[in-house]
Formats: sequence, C-alpha cells, structure tokens
Amino acid sequence: MSCKTSDANSAVLSGVALVVVGGLLLLSQMGIIHDWFNFWAAVFVFVGLLNVLQSSKARSWGFILIGVGVLFELDQLGLIHVSFQVYWPVLVIVAGAIMIWRAYQPAGESGGGGVLSPHLSVVAIWGGGEYRIRAKNFRGGDLVAFMGGFDVDLRDAEIEGDQATINVTAFMGGGVLRVPETWVVSMQVGAFMGGHSLKTREGPAANKTLVIKGVAVMGGVEVRN
Repeated sequence: MSCKTSDANSAVLSGVALVVVGGLLLLSQMGIIHDWFNFWAAVFVFVGLLNVLQSSKARSWGFILIGVGVLFELDQLGLIHVSFQVYWPVLVIVAGAIMIWRAYQPAGESGGGGVLSPHLSVVAIWGGGEYRIRAKNFRGGDLVAFMGGFDVDLRDAEIEGDQATINVTAFMGGGVLRVPETWVVSMQVGAFMGGHSLKTREGPAANKTLVIKGVAVMGGVEVRN
C-alpha cells in the first residue's frame, strides 16, 4: 500500500470518527439524546477504537480506553455509579500495573548511550522521558502518552527495509520525535482538540520512509530533525 493511500485511509478513519462524535454532540445539544449521551464516553471509545484498528501491538491499550468509555456510558444510563472523586485511585493502580508488566518484558539491548532494540515501546503516564534509539534494524513501535510526554531521538537509527511504522496515542499529553534527514516522514495522525506538526528536512539521499500513525486528543505530536 502506498503512503498516499495510507494517508487517505487514516484521514478517512479520523474524519468519520469526528463526524460521528460531532453528530452525537449536536443531537445532545438539541435534547434528542441528552439523557443517554456522555461526551467523555465518546472520546474514550473514539481513541480506543483508533488504537485497536491501527495497531495490533496497541490493542490492549485501546481496549482499556474503550472499557473506560463504556463505564462512563453505563454511569450516564444510571446502570452503575462511577464517581471520579471516589475511583480516581484506580488510575494510579492501572499505571502501576503497566509499569510492573513492562518491567517483566524483555529489555532492549543498550549500548553507546542508546537503545539498540529494533522495536520502540514507550508508555508515559503522568510523567515522561528521553529516549535515544541507535538500532540499525529499526522496525517501528508504539508510543503512548497519557497526561505525560516523550522525546524520542531516532537520528542514529537505521530502518530495516524501506519502511517503518510508529503508532502514537497522545491523550492529554504528547511529545517530539527526532529523525535523520535521510528519512521521508508520512504523517497520518488524527487530531481531536489537539494537533500535530511535521518540521523535517529531507536530504537529497532520503531513501527510507517512517510512517507516523495514531491520534492526538487534547495533546500533540511533533516530528523534526
């Protein structure tokens, strides 16, 4: 599939989601579905579905977001009672569980002040960090920023094959990706009350393609050299 076709598919997916959410908001404002529509439920389900559909490796995170959205909707319908003031510590528990799970995952090999693993996997919840990737067989990865941030330096990495894909979810957070001038960047990020920017320079020897997919909700993603 060409980058142009992928760009169109990503734009259509994000556009359809925004049209659906906007239509539901309009119907709610008109009082037609006011009794059962919950804005935050729609946002969480929207972001979760994008994760499930766009990245197989980010599906677990997507299902968690969908589950949160379902809880908000059940509360709106009066089937259960979910009070953020009471249950916000659950977010702390989830963040801790993710950290424990990641601690038992195979660690990427490091050397020379950078990570040599071909697959990038970063989850920033209520915090963040800086990461330098030096893999000579880089294949892509996943970036999740939930009320957190990341700064990923890929300028010393080399893509295995012609193309690599990074899936980004920036929810009330975001970050920066730094790429070499020998890479062509295809930005396929949908934004909802957020944004993304592409500030890279392509040198005359640019022969590799990095595809950035995902969604930015009340957050942002920037790609630069």
